[in-house]
Amino acid sequence: MQSFIKNIFIGIVFSCGLFQYSIVSAQSQREDFLQAYEVLHKGGIYDSSHLRGYLLQPYLDYERIKQNFKKTSEHTIVNFIKKNQNTWLAEDLNSDLLVRYAKYKKWKSIRAFYKKGQGGNKAKCVGLEAIIHTSSGQAKKNALNEAFKLWLSGNQRPSACNSLFGLLKRNGRITDQTAWQRITLAMEKGRTSLSKSLAKNLNEPSLVSLWIQLRRHPNKSLKHKRLKKNDVRSRQLIAYGIKRLARKNPNNARLIWNKFQKSHTFTLREKAEIESYIGVKQAINHSPSALQNLTKIPNKYRSDDGNTWMARMALRQNDWQKLRTAIASMNTAEQQSDIWQYWRAQADKRTGKNTNINLHKLAKNSSFYGFLAADQLKKPYQRLLQKETNWNQLIPRIKNRPSIQRAVELYAIGKPKLAKKEWFWTLKRLNKQDKLAAAAYALQIKQPFLAIITVSQTKDWNQTGLRFPLEYQNLVKRAARQQGIEPAWAYGIMRRESAFDSQIVSSANAKGLMQILPTTAKAVARKIGIKNHKTSDLLIPEKNAKIGTAYLSQMLRRFRGNYVKATASYNAGPHRIPRWLPNKSISAPQWIESIPFNETRKYVRAVMSYTTIYDHKMNYKNRRNLRLSQRLKAVGPK
Repeated sequence: MQSFIKNIFIGIVFSCGLFQYSIVSAQSQREDFLQAYEVLHKGGIYDSSHLRGYLLQPYLDYERIKQNFKKTSEHTIVNFIKKNQNTWLAEDLNSDLLVRYAKYKKWKSIRAFYKKGQGGNKAKCVGLEAIIHTSSGQAKKNALNEAFKLWLSGNQRPSACNSLFGLLKRNGRITDQTAWQRITLAMEKGRTSLSKSLAKNLNEPSLVSLWIQLRRHPNKSLKHKRLKKNDVRSRQLIAYGIKRLARKNPNNARLIWNKFQKSHTFTLREKAEIESYIGVKQAINHSPSALQNLTKIPNKYRSDDGNTWMARMALRQNDWQKLRTAIASMNTAEQQSDIWQYWRAQADKRTGKNTNINLHKLAKNSSFYGFLAADQLKKPYQRLLQKETNWNQLIPRIKNRPSIQRAVELYAIGKPKLAKKEWFWTLKRLNKQDKLAAAAYALQIKQPFLAIITVSQTKDWNQTGLRFPLEYQNLVKRAARQQGIEPAWAYGIMRRESAFDSQIVSSANAKGLMQILPTTAKAVARKIGIKNHKTSDLLIPEKNAKIGTAYLSQMLRRFRGNYVKATASYNAGPHRIPRWLPNKSISAPQWIESIPFNETRKYVRAVMSYTTIYDHKMNYKNRRNLRLSQRLKAVGPK
């Protein structure tokens, strides 16, 4: 018996030794990989032969080739592509190889390696060029049609496409008319450099220079003598200039527009387009005459934005009949959105009309207007009461995918950007069910940001279990309660701001979980007595949550407990809220729809619905949760 026990003990010690060795070995591999990657990424030389077999080793071969592509042999590149099929690394190098083949007019080689839908526009351009050079008849015609669709864009295309676009011109596809079409698309996106380069294809290239002047100095440029000519392009430039002017001064734009109508023959559609634009800008400024001006435009010609802002101004002014007219004039997709389904039902009710809107169906959705519909019907939030799907059976086939395994390992070694690249590359190849399983796996590996973005690709907004994880729960509760605000509201803000990515930094330099600007953080830290605050502290979850909840508390006190105003101020700044207030008291949902900033309007709806969901998750069992309507105080002049 003693001998048996001794053998067991030796076995355990030996096993533990192996386990310890494997941990050390794995850690050593990771460290060696990171060192090798940094050297190779800078174009250096590094012997990584000892890392053969390591999951991320293909990244080293990729960098070795990528950073020295011109000097790397075709044989080496082709071998890598074949060995690493079904990876974004191989796809990327495949695109570079196709461009190399195109340079030497190896059209057959391109056709052998080109796969439709892979490699982006660079690969697509050389692939189509190869088809045009090696085909005839309908196949060639189809390739030219595809090339034209690719060319006709307001965005710049890769330089690898230049040769293909030369073929388009030689085949008569790039003309004065088609070039004008593309310039129009480019100017709508503000791509002035692209427009200049396309001007050489016009019979009157100076029109592009005038167009750019109208963009920069509309008031002055609308007096240009070329615009006195009453032709289609002159009227188009006048319309553009009027719109640019209306962005800052819609009333002045209307005065100048009235003068042009006397000297030029605009069609009904052209008139409605300009009138809609000016009317929308007036509505965004909450001009009292905006609703009347938009109403004057014939329903069938009013723009989509014109219909939407006519509806918003009708809501702001409690004009339910004009609201019905505006909604009825919207395109089908807009009419069927939960926003306008809800408001059509309210307008029908207030104008004594029979409604065919099914609020019961709308109330099944876990959205701002779904919750409002449920509140109106006095129904429970059905989706929030449903048992969450168990994804355990589907997760293994997700986690066993090599690309997902690489993503997990990249997170483990501190390469989140590359990890996300692997993850989102994989998502393009998954069906809806597998994407949802991938989201569940992302939560398992403590990557809530991935889970949330993954679910968003399915557009299944009722997946509240996957979309609203209770991350940082103790931290959120503690920080919120210290500042005297609801944890659910703090959660709603955090979920909308960062999707729980504590290291995220926005283009405006807002940082961390609650996306706080350094200047705001500095002021709040001083006010609540935090000493030695540093901007880098905002990437530490505890410090970010403390400052973020303190700022929320300040906004809630400033706006006298009005969650909607406080939420809007968190996004747009507190100084804007007084300018957006109505002359008479209106309901919070009516005011939300009249918020001028698209981002802020969507933000407030989202945060308030997210708050409702998190409140339900945390407080439903003890019956302390609130309905959405209970948080929506009316909004008045003060």
